Amino acid sequence: MRILLIALASVSLMAASPEEEVKAAEMAWVEGITKNDFAKLDKVLADDLYYLHSSAVADTKASYIESLRSGKQKYASCKINDMKIRVYGKAAVINGDANFEFVTNGAPGKGHLKYTHVFIKGSKGWQLVSHQSLRLPQ
Repeated sequence: MRILLIALASVSLMAASPEEEVKAAEMAWVEGITKNDFAKLDKVLADDLYYLHSSAVADTKASYIESLRSGKQKYASCKINDMKIRVYGKAAVINGDANFEFVTNGAPGKGHLKYTHVFIKGSKGWQLVSHQSLRLPQ
């Protein structure tokens, strides 16, 4: 019995905080876009995703994944410089600062972006429901 209690206590200490879970979902998005991991993106992106790029182009989940799958949009790298995570029950907001290297329609580019992500926790875990970004001057 004593061993069981120690084991249960250890598991509860190892449980991730909501902020850590949201950060893991955010990093799954980064890995998904930089490695073209469409299974990971399918899991972390909500079906009703609204993705507003810094160029003012808006995507749905389907159109965003298709732009990556077709090669129209490619992300070579994403370096997150700063990230503030706030969790409100089953909702979370991330305010981030990141540098991206990408190729859009065959043209390479770089961008320093400020962005906001909204995640909702449901039956599939934390999923990104909204992205909005702002390109900073070079």
